[in-house]
Amino acid sequence: MTKRTPEQRIADLEERRAKVEAKLRAEREIIVRAKRREHAKILNRKRKDDTRRKILVGALWFEQIAQLDDQDKIERAKRRLMEKMNRFLTRNGDRKLFGLEPIEPVSDKNPKIK
Repeated sequence: MTKRTPEQRIADLEERRAKVEAKLRAEREIIVRAKRREHAKILNRKRKDDTRRKILVGALWFEQIAQLDDQDKIERAKRRLMEKMNRFLTRNGDRKLFGLEPIEPVSDKNPKIK
């Protein structure tokens, strides 16, 4: 067996170090991807929960309106809702869903004051 020179041993150590660092980088990337997936799951769950809450609130409103016995009360409730929706909805696609007039784009004719 031939003796290895210090230079050869240093080269071997550097090679081992490079392999360990590459393995660590790969493992770190796996962990980062897994964390991103878990964060995405959390965000998706929050969005789904928020959507479900909105659906339930709307269903409650419709149920309460259906239980009203006076047509005038029903019309007033619907009118109040549409007034609120008119103020609340800013996207023309959303407004169209409720039969509201589209909002005209605001033109910026006045120069901005600095």
